[in-house]
Amino acid sequence: MVIQNYELVSEWGAIYKDGDKAYKTYPAHTPYDYVMEKARTHSLIYDTGLPVPAVYSVKKIKDEIIALEMDYIKGEPLLYEGMNVIEREKSLNIMAKLQCRVNAVDASHFGLPQFSNCMVDEIQRTPYLTERIKNKVLELLYRLDTGKTNLCHGDLHPFNILFDGKKHWIIDWDDASTGDPAADACMTYFYEKRFAANTAEIYLNAYCRNSNVKKEELFAWLPVIAAYQVNIETKEERDFILSIINEWIIQF
Repeated sequence: MVIQNYELVSEWGAIYKDGDKAYKTYPAHTPYDYVMEKARTHSLIYDTGLPVPAVYSVKKIKDEIIALEMDYIKGEPLLYEGMNVIEREKSLNIMAKLQCRVNAVDASHFGLPQFSNCMVDEIQRTPYLTERIKNKVLELLYRLDTGKTNLCHGDLHPFNILFDGKKHWIIDWDDASTGDPAADACMTYFYEKRFAANTAEIYLNAYCRNSNVKKEELFAWLPVIAAYQVNIETKEERDFILSIINEWIIQF
């Protein structure tokens, strides 16, 4: 998709730039109300004082394209190729501290979906797990879910944190929800485990050191998070995720 007179700054998120504004676009025919709800959510999170870009409006760029208009953040991802070990460890500590700040927010009045409900829906619809495994994973989820209402990002990883030279910014709040900080942190740990296994333990230690979450509490969510992510399109990644679920089932 090309939008005339707008500069594409992220193919991954279909984000365009025009001057000092960024436009996060949504797939064709996305309901306008859906994007309006994302704008409302983003504004609520901005008002907490967390380092997130300000949102200004929802715009129709073309008849079939709706975009979220927000501040453009000119920055680099938290991790990038060529970083040495010390720089990488420092960055992962920054990510852990930012996540602790996110999870410290009481979002009970935000009207966000519950993280556990999002996971239930995704697990129930997957064709990659047997009904027996689904039931066991959901049984674990219901046992772990104690109704916490902490703010959860839902997709916090090094590419959703930008550094502008002075400040770190947290972006991409489309999966924001309320829930258990241990589950949100487990999502981040699982991302690192899949794509940068050597950094996963560094992040884990940093998050647990800066929060009230113990490692065993975070690990308890791992089979649930894996099942939640199993609908991924790439077979190689899916096989890795299935191996984690199957290993847990054997031990269950």
